Amino acid sequence: MTGRYKFGLDHVALLVKDLQTSFAFYRDVMGFAPIERTGSPNVRWLDMGHGDAIHLIEKDFGATHVTKDTHVAVSTADFDRFVADITGRGVAFEDWPGTPGRIGIHRNGFRQIYVQDPDGYWIEINDHRPPESA
Repeated sequence: MTGRYKFGLDHVALLVKDLQTSFAFYRDVMGFAPIERTGSPNVRWLDMGHGDAIHLIEKDFGATHVTKDTHVAVSTADFDRFVADITGRGVAFEDWPGTPGRIGIHRNGFRQIYVQDPDGYWIEINDHRPPESA
């Protein structure tokens, strides 16, 4: 049975400590494309692909509590190429239990890794339901 409504992801908003550092990570490491916008100087948007976006908002990080259980997950058909790219950049990744440099296999059979952004947010990258390759 499907839900009452059909939804698609529009955007994910993350509170960040340093906007330029976080923006560079999502642009350069994750490969998300900048979205031009005007308005708030403490906000940057990036296109994650297929109309989905991430909004980075620089404000007081304060009591923000970050754990691996609360993460953003993205899927790619270019999983092997992505892992090779971040490995070449020296970006650390791990499987769900926390084994450094290990690609995990989800109980449903897809591959996954976890990376942390500059603020400690966890990002799962998997090949579960990938859109077509770029």
